[in-house]
Amino acid sequence: MTHLIKILSIVLFIVILFGCSNDNGEIGDYRYRTDMYDQQNFREHEDPRPPVKGTVPTSGYEIPIKDSISASGLINPVENTLLNTDTSKFLFETYCSPCHGIRAKGDGPVAAKFQKPPDLTSEKYIKAPDGYLYYVIRHGKLIMPPYYESVKSHERWLIINYLRKIQRENPK
Repeated sequence: MTHLIKILSIVLFIVILFGCSNDNGEIGDYRYRTDMYDQQNFREHEDPRPPVKGTVPTSGYEIPIKDSISASGLINPVENTLLNTDTSKFLFETYCSPCHGIRAKGDGPVAAKFQKPPDLTSEKYIKAPDGYLYYVIRHGKLIMPPYYESVKSHERWLIINYLRKIQRENPK
């Protein structure tokens, strides 16, 4: 019985000793736990691990675009149909209208607080290739932030389709 009490006392002492520690994962110079203590840090919008060379992502593949000039050659693969009109309108109003306004005139509610964004119904943007607009949505330009992570590739093309519809409805 006395032997059992000694063993229980030792076990209780060890439990209390470790239970009262700050549990930073170390005992003296020995680190027994590194899962939360040692972590790599990543910058905002940075993928935590680069993909393995030669692999294809399961969520789709986006071709790398060097610059807006090379992007100008991209052709919009998404057909503008009645089925996707509501989706494209929703996406434009969600992501673009806060700055560019509902009619893409550059008069959104955020525009009053910052530098006025461009009027997307102007001749310059009517003549701009779809690939250029895709590049700007994906990577941003000047004060426009990149929408690389928030708006998927297919959705960017839908937004461009809706912008083209707005441009046709509001000729200069």
